[in-house]
Amino acid sequence: MKLPYSIFILLALACSMPTILPAQSYKTHHKTIRKIGIVRPRQMLPDFNAQLTNLEKPLPDGESVRSHVMRQKIESRRRFPIRIAKAKSNNSDTSFAPLPRILYDWGMKRQVSSGTVFSIQGGIPNDNTLAVSDSGVALAGINSLLYGWNIPDSSKVFTNFTISLFSLAGGGINDNYYDPKIIYDEQADRFILVFLKNSDPQTNGYIVCFSTSNDPTDDWNVYFIDGNPLDNNRWTDFPAISITKDELFITGNLIVPDVSWQVGFDGSVIWQVSKDDGYSGVDTLNHQVYTDIRYEGRFIRNLHPVQGARGIADAQYFMSNRNFDVQNDTVFVLKMLSKLDEEQNLSIKALRTNLPYGMPPNGRQTDTDTSDATGGLQTNDARVLGAVYYDEKIQYVANCVNPETGLSCIYHGFVQDPVGETTIRGRYIANPYLDFGYPNITLCGNEYCEPEAMIGFNYTAPDSFPGVAMVYFSNDSLYSDLKIIKTGENFVDRLPGAYERWGDYFGMQRWHARKNEAVMIGYYGLNSRGNGSWLAHVQSPDTTKLMATIRISEGAQACSGMASAEISGGLPPYSVLWNGTSQGTELNSVCDGQTIRVDVSDARGCIFSDSLVYTAQATNTGIFPNPSSVSFALRFELESDMPVSASIFDLSGRLVAELLERPGKKGLNELTFSTLPLSSGNYIVRLSSGDTLVITERFLVIKE
Repeated sequence: MKLPYSIFILLALACSMPTILPAQSYKTHHKTIRKIGIVRPRQMLPDFNAQLTNLEKPLPDGESVRSHVMRQKIESRRRFPIRIAKAKSNNSDTSFAPLPRILYDWGMKRQVSSGTVFSIQGGIPNDNTLAVSDSGVALAGINSLLYGWNIPDSSKVFTNFTISLFSLAGGGINDNYYDPKIIYDEQADRFILVFLKNSDPQTNGYIVCFSTSNDPTDDWNVYFIDGNPLDNNRWTDFPAISITKDELFITGNLIVPDVSWQVGFDGSVIWQVSKDDGYSGVDTLNHQVYTDIRYEGRFIRNLHPVQGARGIADAQYFMSNRNFDVQNDTVFVLKMLSKLDEEQNLSIKALRTNLPYGMPPNGRQTDTDTSDATGGLQTNDARVLGAVYYDEKIQYVANCVNPETGLSCIYHGFVQDPVGETTIRGRYIANPYLDFGYPNITLCGNEYCEPEAMIGFNYTAPDSFPGVAMVYFSNDSLYSDLKIIKTGENFVDRLPGAYERWGDYFGMQRWHARKNEAVMIGYYGLNSRGNGSWLAHVQSPDTTKLMATIRISEGAQACSGMASAEISGGLPPYSVLWNGTSQGTELNSVCDGQTIRVDVSDARGCIFSDSLVYTAQATNTGIFPNPSSVSFALRFELESDMPVSASIFDLSGRLVAELLERPGKKGLNELTFSTLPLSSGNYIVRLSSGDTLVITERFLVIKE
């Protein structure tokens, strides 16, 4: 049966006001983080990567929580029974953002000694995580393996496609390694990999690996963080990570073994670690650890670090909620107010959303008995699974129940001004037939100030095998229709009994060097009824960008010159500042030799800046002949040798073509290009080096 893959969004109109902040508490500690070795993936031989999986494996947070989650799912089904809704059609009253583009997609593979390549069966669960470097090297994790792929070359990174977490940790036969999280540091051009070792208070902890270069086959510095930081019979579960300019943040949950769910959780923990120490390979890492984090005397659970739009966060925030509740509207926003070696300060805000979230029902498969709320693909709980920070705002996503249909959906939340008078609003991203699970989010605008985002997730239904999908969220707060990335080949049947593991998280990262592109990895059903991992390189449909060009009058003398700002792209209305003063789009009485700077901002708050030294004499730079019907030449000066890239835009700021990326030489240079692929009309050619504008010129194409 072919399903209508339209989505519908439920939005509550009112925004809530923040609650009064009562007392908040936490403690800080220090426990030595020692280096345990250096690993060299290039020299690694294939290993057995032997794993012993309990086919009744507990949910995140330990065995004690499993029965409680199941009871909550039964109560959620009673309160929100399944009601298959009628699909909303794309009629004149319904607006959708355009669909994102899939540039390249592929399944995670492995090669055996005979040379045969086959699909890798994932773990129970997959635990998909991913990071992509500026050069296009994607590292992806599935439970106990690290997979590498060079996207531009379509080539494997590691000899056998994958290396095991066991090999990276230098483990022994008694050790188990799982729950990987990986992140790319654009500032340092390095990778950081974090995963867990064992699940007992005596030997559990984090393995933290810092790459020594942007090539993941080079050496990694490896450290061990004790999962029992207070030496009080605890172990750490469910890691999450983020980075700021100087530091790595790792969160986890402290679990008390062999007790009931009510007392089995002993608080969330935050490790604040020096990145530079890890990159340089010092013997012990400078750090601080936060424990006993409470609000109104109650532990705050599952602290999810908020990642920055550039990967590197300007300030470190954490998100949490009451993730086990059948329905709730409380959300916690935490902020780290200090750096290492400063007076410690962690602020906590408790807020109410305008749209409640709640315990997600399990995803339905072909063989799922829908009368059993504990069967199907396990969605765990409603904890925050992805969050990004930009322009003093946060967007986050989580599993959730859709009260209208009783199906599993995605909660898309918006935190406005986490520094000041904070409000939170939310939307359900839902489908009338499909269950959605394990979302992640990344921003994807051409500029880091834009709110547009891509949200990737897993999906399933009784008539649709488990697969991978996404939606695009536009600058004007519209969602695209559902974009299917990979349809499942069969339903998943690996565990005895009624339910299967599905998650526990989804890998996704913006490709920072390309801004409006991202790479993701999710869960799909293999033909063998196992579960595989599918990767995709995707692109935002929005190619517009705010730009401004300074035009100067010809031949003006003394201080009688005039400059004007030619603005394209972005979202009107615009605000224009000349040398820090509001003057409108024109600046008069400009003197010969005067430095002119223009700052243009638009309705989104995005800013474009340009500057030049005004001269009354003609220069030997610019574009000619203009207009032309055949070709153009653009002359420009470089102060030093530097890489340059050239692109053509239309007057709305939409990218028309990327011309080239080449090394440029100091002095006078000339770029030439044909008009053959262009229609008649006005265009802008823009030459830049990284984020620095070299020259921008408007030109007119005339076709005879």
